[in-house]
Amino acid sequence: MHDFQVSVAQSPPFTLVTLSGELDVITVPRLREQVAPLLARPATRILFDMEKLRFIDSAGMRVLIDACVRTPPKDGDGAVCGMSSQMRHLFSLLGLISRLTVYPTRADALRHPAAMPPPGTGRTDTGRTDTGHADTARMN
Repeated sequence: MHDFQVSVAQSPPFTLVTLSGELDVITVPRLREQVAPLLARPATRILFDMEKLRFIDSAGMRVLIDACVRTPPKDGDGAVCGMSSQMRHLFSLLGLISRLTVYPTRADALRHPAAMPPPGTGRTDTGRTDTGHADTARMN
């Protein structure tokens, strides 16, 4: 069952994209449909809230990464928040944590919306030794 949900709302200075359920090759077109118009607007800073996202595959990761790195640098990087420890570990294994601005929670992102999050909260490897598959992450 593909129970993926995506919602878009303004939460200055970000456009907040909240994800829940399972983001995979079947559901990724719905995310692309929501994100494409955001990327077409100048000065859009996207924050992907992944707190309720239970599963992501490589197709879903690709959309998130593309959206985050396509955000114009002068306006700050696109960012993610609410990653589970398993998802953060997966992104770290793939070398993606260093390419994304990662906030622990939505509240942290909104409190510290600079291009770089507060020290110790993003763009670093967590050093965790969790195990996981390198293509997908499932959160229980």
